[in-house]
Amino acid sequence: MKLTAAQISGFLQNPPPSVRVILIYGPDAGLISERAEALAIKLVKDKNDPFAVSQLTGAMVNDDPSRLYDEAAAMTLGGGRRLIRVQSAVDGNAAALTRFVSDPPQCDSLILMEGGDLDKRSKLRAACEGASPLTAGIPCYAEDSAARQRTIAAMLQADKLVASRDVIRLLADILPPDRLALRSEVDKLALYAKGQTEVSLEDVRAVIADAGGAEIDDLVQAAASGDPKRTATLLDHLLAEQTSPVALLRGMQRHLMRLQLARAHMAHSMGAGEALKKLAPPVFWKLVEPMTKQLSRWSLERLELRLAQLAEAEAACKRTGTPDTALVSQIFLSMAVRA
Repeated sequence: MKLTAAQISGFLQNPPPSVRVILIYGPDAGLISERAEALAIKLVKDKNDPFAVSQLTGAMVNDDPSRLYDEAAAMTLGGGRRLIRVQSAVDGNAAALTRFVSDPPQCDSLILMEGGDLDKRSKLRAACEGASPLTAGIPCYAEDSAARQRTIAAMLQADKLVASRDVIRLLADILPPDRLALRSEVDKLALYAKGQTEVSLEDVRAVIADAGGAEIDDLVQAAASGDPKRTATLLDHLLAEQTSPVALLRGMQRHLMRLQLARAHMAHSMGAGEALKKLAPPVFWKLVEPMTKQLSRWSLERLELRLAQLAEAEAACKRTGTPDTALVSQIFLSMAVRA
C-alpha cells in the first residue's frame, strides 16, 4: 500500500504488525533517513543490536538475492523482532522482495528499505505500493510552506522554544529544503537561543544568514536585480551541489510573489519603502535597498508573466525526461539579462 501524507504520521507512530516490508523513498534524502531512524527505534528494542538488526545495501541484495530472504528468516538471539535494513535500495531488489512477499517466513521479521528518488515506473515501488497488506511505501517529498512551518515550530518546541508567526514563516522561506540540513540549522538556532523562551528575528539574522536556503536567496536576488554574471556563478555552484531545480524555481516564485504584493500596495499611492514594510515575514534589512530597486524594474504585468512561466517550468521539471537543469538555468539567466 502507498501511504498518503495524512497517513504517514500515524503509521510512523504505530506501524501495523501485519506489515512486513516498508520502503521509504523520494527526493528528500534527509527526510528518508529521519523516518527510517524513527521506524527502527519503534520496531526493535535496540536498533544498534547486531543480533536483532541486519544491515544490507541494495548492491549486496543484487549480488546475492537469496540473502534478503535468508536474513529475514533467521531467528534473533534471545527472541524478539528481527529488522533487516536495506540502504540505497534499487529497482534490481524488486525480484528478491517479491519472493519474500509471496512466501514470507513465519518468524517475526521486517524489511526496512531506504530508496532514492524512484519514479512511478519503478519496479521496487510497484512491489511495495501494490495491494498486498504486507507492504507499505512511504514517499518523502519536499514539504509545502505550511507543512515546513509546522515542522520548524515542532522542532523549536522540542527545545522548549517558541517563535512568532513571522519568524516561523521566515525560517520556512530561507532554510534548505532537505530535512537533515533544515534540522541542523534549527538545532544551531536553538543552541544560540539557549536560556531563552522565544526565538526572535534578531536571533535568526545572527545565526542563519548563511544557511543553504540563503544561497538560493542570493541567486534569486541576483537574477531579480539584473546581475547575469553573479546569477551564472551561483547557478553553477548550486546545481553542482545537486540543489533541486524545483527548489530554485520555488525560491524565485516566493520572491516574485512578495514583489507582486508590494507592487499592489504601491498601486494605492504607497512608496516602495512603505510597501516593503507591509510584507510578512519582514524583509531583511540588507535586502531593503536591492528590493526597492527591483520594484522599479518589475511591473505587475512582468511579474505575472514570469510567475506563470515559473509555474509552467516547475510542472515540466516533474515530468520524466525534461532537461530540468538546462531549463532552470535558461529561465534564471533570461530574467537576469532582461531585469
